[in-house]
Amino acid sequence: MIAKPLPMPDKDSAPYWEGLAAGELRVQRCARCGTLRWPARAICNRCRSFDADWVAMSGRGTIKSWIRTHQRFHPAFAEDLPYVTLLVAIEEQADIQIVGAPADPAIDPAIGTPVRAVFRDPQESPPILFWELDAS
Repeated sequence: MIAKPLPMPDKDSAPYWEGLAAGELRVQRCARCGTLRWPARAICNRCRSFDADWVAMSGRGTIKSWIRTHQRFHPAFAEDLPYVTLLVAIEEQADIQIVGAPADPAIDPAIGTPVRAVFRDPQESPPILFWELDAS
């Protein structure tokens, strides 16, 4: 059996992965102007500050796009085919769009559908972000 490739957290992304392990969706925020930024980076696009912190988001968002993958791009994912990947615009700032897997693999995704983040097995290494339909 071939192991699935795992993300390699770096200095900029480690707080995101630590947040998932803690059951939180965290995004980087500029400490000077408060702009959220994703993906994490060293400098703010708005004010050019190098100061940043990480804040927990509500975990709510809207499906912006999605794809159902049928082709095996890596042998370790052959058993998972076909699978859906969601691109979700978070509630706090719509230009922040985060990729995740649907919590229910049988989901019939539709653009504009409200979803919320869920964290299964947060101690899994690395933890995986899932999205479930948000009926509230």
